[in-house]
Amino acid sequence: MSKHPIVLSAVAGLAAWAAMTCLPIQQAAAEDPTQLRIAGVLSAGKEAPWEKSLIDSFNRVIAAKPHGLAISVDYTENVYDNAEQVFRTYAETGDYDIIFGDTAYADAIEKVMADYPKTLFVMSGSGNRGLGNNAYWIFIHAHEPAYAMGTLAGKLTKSNVIGIVSTFPAEDTNDQINAFIAGAKEANPAVKAKITFIQSWFDPQKSNEATTAQIAAGADQIFQMSGAFEVCQQKKVGCYGNYIDMSPMAPDAILASSVAKWDPHINWIIDQWWAAKTGGADLAAPTEAKWFGWKDGGGDLVLNASLADKIPADAKAAADQVAGAIKSGEKQVPLELAEPKSE
Repeated sequence: MSKHPIVLSAVAGLAAWAAMTCLPIQQAAAEDPTQLRIAGVLSAGKEAPWEKSLIDSFNRVIAAKPHGLAISVDYTENVYDNAEQVFRTYAETGDYDIIFGDTAYADAIEKVMADYPKTLFVMSGSGNRGLGNNAYWIFIHAHEPAYAMGTLAGKLTKSNVIGIVSTFPAEDTNDQINAFIAGAKEANPAVKAKITFIQSWFDPQKSNEATTAQIAAGADQIFQMSGAFEVCQQKKVGCYGNYIDMSPMAPDAILASSVAKWDPHINWIIDQWWAAKTGGADLAAPTEAKWFGWKDGGGDLVLNASLADKIPADAKAAADQVAGAIKSGEKQVPLELAEPKSE
């Protein structure tokens, strides 16, 4: 007689159940999804900094294969006014599990989402609102890397005037500007800030004109958020980029860039889809925006490698110390969303 009758009985019972149901014992695991198709709806071209930060993040997530998924992403570029139709067209095919919008698409998604309740829709950044159900809202606040970058600018300025040239006042631009100024002032209390919003998401001429005016007003360190660096390069002032490493655009002028990383946001979205898909539950988006900080992988500060050796050691050490404290959670950077004003 066996010494383990209970074990044998359990195994026999499991085998009998499998035989009765004509199902292999491991079928539940085999039914888990193995592929995930995503549509990316981009408001501008793939090389625009905001969009490229998203695409770079998707590429890293695809390589990491969360949940063992083979993930593919198809992009449509330069979509804004006809966003509703683009979302609907993607959803209508039935080929895409997630339709990921890169900007303020709440109006378009609200008109489409109820018709495709099994499709997960995503909107990102400011200008959106919580819709719940199958519409998810993610936000990226790059204020923490901007604060450390401001530390660098505060240490490097000789005029004690820093400049910021941005697009529009919005939560996801104001947060970075306020943090950049705060970091600069902590490093150098004598710093004054000049701020210009060009009132356009992309207008190189306006951006260059604003940069020229700020240099004339004494700014020698400029956070160039509107993506035009010709004047920085010509005038040889220290400039700073955001969303991606912008140093290739002006290798002799851009000292550093605050980088947006969507990796944790994308992984969170995939986790929400996976839980609903494998658990059989309905999609249930929170109505608040979801965002991740620097310590969670939601951003970074990248120095221009070709200029790093020219940055004084004390300035680099100060920025490194602040960056380390933020990433460890030792230092908290306030999320200040109010529209900043020039001094």
